[in-house]
Amino acid sequence: MKFKILLPALIIDLLMIITCYPQEAAKDSLTLEDAIRMTLVNQPLILQALEQVNAADARIKQQNSFYYPRVDGNLAYARIGPIPSIGFQGLTFDLAPADNYNANISASQLIYDFGKRDALLDLAQTYKLTTEDQIKLIKNNLTYRTVNVFYAILFLRKGVEVKNEQINTLKQHIEVANKRFQTGSATDFDILTTQVRVADAENQKVDIENELSKAEINLRSLLNFPSDKKLNLSGVFKVDSLGYDSASLLDEAFRNRPEMKLARDAEKSSMVTKQVASLEDMPDLHVLGMAGIKNGYQPDLNEAIINWIVGVNASIPIFDGNLRDAKVEEADANLKSSSENISALERDIKVEVEHAAADVKANRFKINTVKLQVEQAVKAVSRAEIQYRDGVTTNLDLIDATTSLAQARLSYLQIQYKNILSNYNLKRAIGVVLY
Repeated sequence: MKFKILLPALIIDLLMIITCYPQEAAKDSLTLEDAIRMTLVNQPLILQALEQVNAADARIKQQNSFYYPRVDGNLAYARIGPIPSIGFQGLTFDLAPADNYNANISASQLIYDFGKRDALLDLAQTYKLTTEDQIKLIKNNLTYRTVNVFYAILFLRKGVEVKNEQINTLKQHIEVANKRFQTGSATDFDILTTQVRVADAENQKVDIENELSKAEINLRSLLNFPSDKKLNLSGVFKVDSLGYDSASLLDEAFRNRPEMKLARDAEKSSMVTKQVASLEDMPDLHVLGMAGIKNGYQPDLNEAIINWIVGVNASIPIFDGNLRDAKVEEADANLKSSSENISALERDIKVEVEHAAADVKANRFKINTVKLQVEQAVKAVSRAEIQYRDGVTTNLDLIDATTSLAQARLSYLQIQYKNILSNYNLKRAIGVVLY
């Protein structure tokens, strides 16, 4: 088979790589949006975080309960002996019944505590806000993890295709070399050299297939797919571009990154915790009331009589062993730690954004360069085929040209893959939400 017949097929395949994926996908194919949506369904980490939100809601309800009166019902029976009594002119008068009954309802309402209830409610609400932002962080991490695995599979599958075509081309060349060997126009060294190149390409293919298998396992785990379910993915190596205005990117990152929101939540919680600690030694003022029936009243000690009591109670801390001061000191240290954490996080985010923006810029530049290398490699193979057919070049020259073309195609595919990942890394760095 003449090698010039293979050139149109190589060019067609190159165009397929540039477009990266067929335009019409199977009906049951998964787009990136589908994969993200399915990843976020029934994820244990998300379900766990949702339960933490429910727990935070329960803590808020607990704090709200202190705005309502505390009402208790009490029932008591006691038999006493000896019965207290007094004697007067030969008569004995009992001062209490032998059988004592008491049934009452008591109520207590906190009417003033210098803002302690409000501070504790604010603290519970900051805990809920933290758990809600934690869910956003988990979803964000899962989303971008899905993006990386999704495009890794597309890249590796195309890599396998490139290697298969390289191997097929080399095997076809072996057939040509065999025919030339039979006619005496080539040596068995040409055949052996080509066989070695085939073995090398097959080894590289095995490595790519191994990485592909791992990536598919990871995606099935994210999607909660059974291990035998086929992954039919539909996607192209194309992403919306972002600008390079460093100041605006950083502002967006500081505003939108879920890590920053969590850090600010922690700072707010520390502030409220300090406020709660500072109010711990303030007095509490309660109004009390109780009404019920009991026996033991004169003149008939055994008759149950309605009774009641109303009063005010003030609890005033006097000395707590410096507990309040120690709690304030601890809360103040935690607040300063939270503030420093925000500063450190801002530095880290700044570095991430600048690195991601630099990668995007570099990869976009490399795409055009590598594309030229592919075009040059295609022409080199065409020229080597003609020269080999005319006997001007050796078998090794043609094999080198074919190998260079396969490597250039892989490099072009790889730079497209790196480009889309760098764009998504930049989106992640500035806090773009994909789900």
